[in-house]
Amino acid sequence: MTTTRAMRATRAMASSEEMRILKDTTTKLRECAKRGAAATAVDLLVGLGREGVTPDAFAATACISACVNGKNMELAQKVYDEIFEKEVCAPDEVAVAELAKGYLNMDPPGWGRAMQLVNGAREKHDIALTSVTYNVLLNCCSASNDLLRAEEIVDRMVDEDVVADMWTLKAVEKRRAIRAYVKKQLLV
Repeated sequence: MTTTRAMRATRAMASSEEMRILKDTTTKLRECAKRGAAATAVDLLVGLGREGVTPDAFAATACISACVNGKNMELAQKVYDEIFEKEVCAPDEVAVAELAKGYLNMDPPGWGRAMQLVNGAREKHDIALTSVTYNVLLNCCSASNDLLRAEEIVDRMVDEDVVADMWTLKAVEKRRAIRAYVKKQLLV
């Protein structure tokens, strides 16, 4: 069963009251993400458990976003581990990309952690990665002018038949050499 279908099945089994609580909490979590309010977001996510509501990937990802935007990667990783690695629910690609983005926004970029996460998404969670994840990686390459790593990522996209989207060129627009390689390899 695919991850998305599993999440839908889980949601279908939840009561309408649980769904309302989950929806309201996810909305609040997204507001926390906009503000980078990591501690508040974690409190909201923990509060779901106290109310007997199992968090879903949307709520967990919003909480991770709040931690990433609040520059608290330790807390973001802990949320990821507690929800996804302990199989409270299945992660989706957006959760992986969001956490990877947090590691790549560190100074210096945490490439080891980001790539471990990306590789684990495929291997552990059977997530088919798309341009969503690869655009995050390419954006970091562009920001740090890392042509060699960008070429490796683009080559991986080619090997995995990942289709570039309009955001792929946006991710590399700052660096002509990287942009040229993306065009040559992915936009043929």
